[in-house]
Amino acid sequence: MAVSPIKPEELKWKCPSKALDFKTTADIKPTGEIVGQERAIKAIKLGLEIHSIGYNMFVTGVSGTGRETTIKKILESIDTTTDELRDIMYVRNMEDPRNPIALTFPAGDGARFVAAVEECIQLLKSNIPAVLQSEKAEMENRAIRASYQDRKKALMDTVKKEAAEAGFSIVNVPAAPGEFRPDVLPMINDETVTFDTLEEMKGEGKLTQKELKKYTKLHEELFKKLTNAFRKTRDMEIEIQIKLEKMFRRLVKPTISGIVSILKEIGDDKADKWADSIVEIILENLQEFAESSESKDPYVLFTPNLILDNSGKTKRPVVIEEFPDSISLFGNIDRVVVEGKPYSDHTMIRPGAIHKADEGYLIMNALDLVRVPELWLRLIQTLRNQTTVIRSHDPMGLYPVHLHPEPIDTNAKIVLIGSSKLYYLLASYESEFGLLFRIRAAFDFTMESTVGNIRDFANVIAGIIKAEDLLPMDTGAVAAVVEESIRLAGLQDRLSLEFNRVSDYLRQASYFARQRKDSIVTVDHVREAIQEKIHRLNLGETYATRRIIDDTIMVDTQGEKVGQVNGLAVYQGVDYSFGLPARISTRVSAGRKGLINVERESDMSGTTHTKGMLIIAGFIQGKFAREYPLSLSASVVFEQSYGGVDGDSASSTELYVLLSALSEIPIRQDLAVTGSVNQFGEIQAIGGVNEKVEGFFRVCSGKGLTGTQGVMIPKSNMKDLQLRDNVIDAVREGRFHIYPIEFIEDGAELLMGTKAGELMSDGTYPADTIYGKVDCRLRQMAATLREFSYHD
Repeated sequence: MAVSPIKPEELKWKCPSKALDFKTTADIKPTGEIVGQERAIKAIKLGLEIHSIGYNMFVTGVSGTGRETTIKKILESIDTTTDELRDIMYVRNMEDPRNPIALTFPAGDGARFVAAVEECIQLLKSNIPAVLQSEKAEMENRAIRASYQDRKKALMDTVKKEAAEAGFSIVNVPAAPGEFRPDVLPMINDETVTFDTLEEMKGEGKLTQKELKKYTKLHEELFKKLTNAFRKTRDMEIEIQIKLEKMFRRLVKPTISGIVSILKEIGDDKADKWADSIVEIILENLQEFAESSESKDPYVLFTPNLILDNSGKTKRPVVIEEFPDSISLFGNIDRVVVEGKPYSDHTMIRPGAIHKADEGYLIMNALDLVRVPELWLRLIQTLRNQTTVIRSHDPMGLYPVHLHPEPIDTNAKIVLIGSSKLYYLLASYESEFGLLFRIRAAFDFTMESTVGNIRDFANVIAGIIKAEDLLPMDTGAVAAVVEESIRLAGLQDRLSLEFNRVSDYLRQASYFARQRKDSIVTVDHVREAIQEKIHRLNLGETYATRRIIDDTIMVDTQGEKVGQVNGLAVYQGVDYSFGLPARISTRVSAGRKGLINVERESDMSGTTHTKGMLIIAGFIQGKFAREYPLSLSASVVFEQSYGGVDGDSASSTELYVLLSALSEIPIRQDLAVTGSVNQFGEIQAIGGVNEKVEGFFRVCSGKGLTGTQGVMIPKSNMKDLQLRDNVIDAVREGRFHIYPIEFIEDGAELLMGTKAGELMSDGTYPADTIYGKVDCRLRQMAATLREFSYHD
């Protein structure tokens, strides 16, 4: 059956005029609604409103489909009011300052607690000295000191009396410049005499040796008693001091406890316990607190560090962390270096985004996290343990800080945004991922091209134009953008939702309109934007096409040849893809090697391409070698291909060239072929159909259009066609043709100008058909191989 070329009007989807019921986009009132993402919206709403453990969310989709915007809008639409917000603070651990204590309060009470601490400090500073200097304290002080004064005097009087009776006196003798010590010296003629003087008197004969020894022995005994008396006096002073301290503590404790009790009206049991520790630390260091000053203020120990203050807030927080790292996400401990040594305390603890999002939502890009393995590991640990730990960030280990704040329970819902590929990788290799991220919201990148959806699409366009102060578009311009969106989607019945790519055309078309002093963007401006973008990106395409046109890369666009056909390939770049023809050839002979995939043998073939070659072998075996062994050696190659070859879109092309080589019927070189084939000869859809058609058209145009040239595509790809206007114009003028192929026989007949042939009752095909000639050749090969095997 002859294949008719596709009509020009079927080569491109046209935007229906009834879908655009406005003159310009200025007439549209943007609604700001999210379009085409009903599935994702339901998933996101479910994930955001369930606050159970593990209901964190991973949002997948192509960049530019509005994932982050959608999350924000849903959060704005749902009621995030809650009474579960809390304040978080760190306070000094009085028992172990290296482990600061974390206190939590209902929202607003944290600030009240801080104010209460400050009030307590001021009251303590004024009341403690007042109590210690009160009349009662002074009276008890005098009483305690008086009770010891008589004992001290009696003790010293006893020593003085014994010294006097022995002829000695207690005196102060120089010990060092400006210092004196007590001693006992003998009295001679009512004057104290040093032992140096006694030695001189002995030398002068005024004192005998016996008398000197007597004085020396008495001195030792009396000095020992004097020393003992002073030791007892010193012990009495210590007893006095202890009694005074106990007295002062007893007098001031009710005052301190009463003042600190203000704090107990706000916090929980843990805060009450910390308040009690304030009382104990003041009583243990009463003198320091009583003598506090601006230069030496021990009360700074009680300064709370309120790291999260939700005062006056009733909505769950939404935190978007665009640059996550260890500090911004999990917090940090600051430090100062004093004399080369680092110092930190509880007031230097800083919160991270995960603390700021407490009881709310923390939104991040997943790729930013997995790029830093340590960051991803720490997030997983935090979610698994439902606690977060603040550490000092010192990757070089230059100034280690030995401060370990108490971990805080984590109540933030994590929302990660990433690609589907990243989601599958994490789900496959992170064992806890599925338990910690129970909700996946998948954003679609296309939606149906219904009239209603087109109107929604136009509403989004109007919103972008208004938000970015672009020139308004008329209906023709919007229609052109919608049609380009169809091409981006790759299907005539689907609109692309990659609005980051669509919006580029809006901005650039507006730019070109302003350049021409136009006030409204028209279809011409949109077309110019599209063409200029192509021109910016198609340098590689231009060079590659030029090499084919000047026959550096050999591709025929006229004539007929046996065992040679024009295949089509797509070259995918980062931001631009294009199609080009490639010569595929084959040589056949009798043998047992079957189909030889030259690309595979040279390690240039991908697995899908290799699979396509095996399918061709299956087709040949099922179609012909049912009554005789397949005795064939055939090499199939992409000529002048210096990169890898993958995909099965050329499998039908390779089958055509194999049939040509076996039947020795030439193939038209003015046609290029694309399409996958199965073992039953059905032509299957492929990708990049628009780029492939345009690629061959570009080469034919460069070499000269003859009016017979064209491309054979799978019939199932007709719905994907969204060709450029220059190709459609050439088709309309009869200078280029596009043929839809459903079965391998249709394509073979078009390429070779001969009937494919149908199987007859005797198991053979008509001799003058393609299949008949192929069958005959294969039978000859089998016989030849059998004959040689017999002689061997």
